[in-house]
Amino acid sequence: MTTTISINELSKFFGDTKAVNGVSLDVKRGEVFGFLGPNAAGKSTTVKVAATLLCPTKGTILVDGYDVQTDPVEVRSAIGLLPEDGATTHYDRLSAYQNLEYFGRLYDVPEEMLHDRIIQLLEFLELADRAEDSPATYSTGLKQKLSLARSLIHDPSVVFLDEPTSSLDPIMSRRIRQFIDQQAEAGKQTFFLCTHLLSEFEHLCDRVGFIVEGKLTLIESPKELKIKHGKKIVKLEYLKNDELVSQEFDLKNLAGNNNFLSLLRTGTVQTIHTEEASLEDIFIKATGRHLK
Repeated sequence: MTTTISINELSKFFGDTKAVNGVSLDVKRGEVFGFLGPNAAGKSTTVKVAATLLCPTKGTILVDGYDVQTDPVEVRSAIGLLPEDGATTHYDRLSAYQNLEYFGRLYDVPEEMLHDRIIQLLEFLELADRAEDSPATYSTGLKQKLSLARSLIHDPSVVFLDEPTSSLDPIMSRRIRQFIDQQAEAGKQTFFLCTHLLSEFEHLCDRVGFIVEGKLTLIESPKELKIKHGKKIVKLEYLKNDELVSQEFDLKNLAGNNNFLSLLRTGTVQTIHTEEASLEDIFIKATGRHLK
């Protein structure tokens, strides 16, 4: 697989503040990569540098083979970007359709394809019945969907998504996740994802990077993170004096745990199931920091 995003020793300083400090990573074509970290960890700053919205203090980023500093126009043509404040960046004097038409022409989408592309995205995101309305009349959730459509209008090879399902209902959030998964699996697009929703990392990402105070501390697949850094628990619920009580046991060496075996023999067990450590638990264990 070819590399579509190559970040080498990237740093971005704002005065004495080191927003990003020596980050290096490669993202392959068709991969969904996720950044996980607390607020002000450097996630959005990295994306903004990769999208040519900020200049790096040190280091380099190549996107689809183009350098963000020497080839910014080529980078912008290759990427789609949903920024963290994407729901607030529309032209309210234009309709939703006209917003997409405008950006489609900026990205040189062929005229014979542009109308069908706009309609396809509006229907997919359930905005077709509001196509002629101004974004000023939209709810925050509808604006978020329009922003997502705008980031995809030119069928980019690399898509940066900062909180993509923010303000969306669960059904639409699932559709977006399915779309990302299908596009990446087919090798059509590479996705770089920043979100606070841990479920999106677990369901979508091929790999996750932990970032704290501008430094990338760990990169693994969600599955490998759980195997290497997690701890499987067996949770037992049983009756004690007619009250439901729960107790947790480490899955390792469970067969030799006399307390666990004794509870099973009592006949009072009501439920038993295994639980994996969450990505948040693993993040805290690996970094010593909380996500919020």
